[in-house]
Amino acid sequence: MVGRYIAALLLGLLLGVAVGYAIPRQGSCLFERSKFSNAPSGEVTIIYGFDANYPPFTVMQPNGTPVGFDVDLMNLIAKKYGWKIVYKPWDWSTIVTALENGDIDVIASGMTFNAARSQKIWFSVPYYSYVHQLVVRSEDKRSFDEILNSNEYIAVQLGSTSDEWADRLLKSGYKFKKLGLDSYVSALEALLDGRASAVITDSAFLEPYLKRNQDLAAKVKVLGSIGAPYVYAIATRPQDKWLRDKINEALEELMNSPKWNELLKKWGLD
Repeated sequence: MVGRYIAALLLGLLLGVAVGYAIPRQGSCLFERSKFSNAPSGEVTIIYGFDANYPPFTVMQPNGTPVGFDVDLMNLIAKKYGWKIVYKPWDWSTIVTALENGDIDVIASGMTFNAARSQKIWFSVPYYSYVHQLVVRSEDKRSFDEILNSNEYIAVQLGSTSDEWADRLLKSGYKFKKLGLDSYVSALEALLDGRASAVITDSAFLEPYLKRNQDLAAKVKVLGSIGAPYVYAIATRPQDKWLRDKINEALEELMNSPKWNELLKKWGLD
């Protein structure tokens, strides 16, 4: 009996060779090789794309120096591995395309991990959670639904998840006009100077921003939350597995160290 099984196995192998059986190669996999699919030889330079005006995560100072929670995070990851970082601020509405095209290598700038983006880019382990909020001027007495059905302007940052939420609310039947601006800061300013009756923002931006600008805290109020909590993660190209693995390793190590709470406190995110 055993002899017949061995004979059948040998026959199967011979037939496999006869019909052209081959070991799968990298080139036949879902994604082609990319800049960081495997460990590069020599010095590693990471082109870091970010929103130049998304406090407290990423802000470009007037002297050209980037600062913020995510900037510190990327600097610590780079220091662990000896990488060189090239900082590249990018328009948020096109930053995902920039990553896909290879203009930048990572996005670490309060980048929300969601289903639509995951179809194009891949994310690290999540490191911060938040909720979207509808914010109005403090003297406004109208309800959540009255604001969303006011036919007035509600400000958002173009290309952000607040922009996506505005579109989703309009499609569901609410009646307002969307005012798309280049940053959450600009959207909040539009609310304060009367160009908009409300702003859709997120708690990760608003709470630290009002802590640092206490004169504004009495001028606005959160009318309610929109949707479920979301998380931030670092985005990479799908094929850059080596880079993503290294980022995940460093992120988990950092989040389980005392340094993590120091970072959160430093930027008002604790």
